[in-house]
Amino acid sequence: MKEKVQNKKAAVLQAALGLLSEQGFQGSPMSQIAQRANIGVGTIYRYFSSKEDLINDLYIDVKTRLAQHTLGNYSASRDVHASFLVLLRNIVDYFIENPAELIFMEQYANSPLITAATREEGLRMFAPVNHLFERAKDEKLLKELPMEMLSTLAYGSTISLVKLKLFGKVKLDGATIDAGVDAIWDAIKR
Repeated sequence: MKEKVQNKKAAVLQAALGLLSEQGFQGSPMSQIAQRANIGVGTIYRYFSSKEDLINDLYIDVKTRLAQHTLGNYSASRDVHASFLVLLRNIVDYFIENPAELIFMEQYANSPLITAATREEGLRMFAPVNHLFERAKDEKLLKELPMEMLSTLAYGSTISLVKLKLFGKVKLDGATIDAGVDAIWDAIKR
């Protein structure tokens, strides 16, 4: 029975991801999410109290998968430069394979629909990345800029690289993406 419940909840999250990425918040009524998930609207409300609640759960769901992929082959024992390259390349690879998740995250990461508690949980999942930035700062490897600016520059550039691959007119092979990731490191290092 629990597996059936999980499958329905997963179906709702998957349907919501697709519709929200395609049509946005206003263009994705719960009835359409239910239809795409092949369940009744009332069933959605067994799992989520509102569309905002659904979006917050979906945000955590996406962040969880992104964190697992990003940190999957990460080791704090590597040197800082190699660690950054691994993490950034993992983010690139994840979003190239999951463009709907990229679109969703771009729409909702800074949205007032995402609660402070949800944001905090998302940040907690990426604590090893924050520790890496702190380690790089302690080793005096990064530019003298606020940590938030450095991480925004790195993440924003990484997402731009993904978008270039997905939506740009330029064909990027693996070696070119690797060179782009290394250029992102060059942008924030001393």
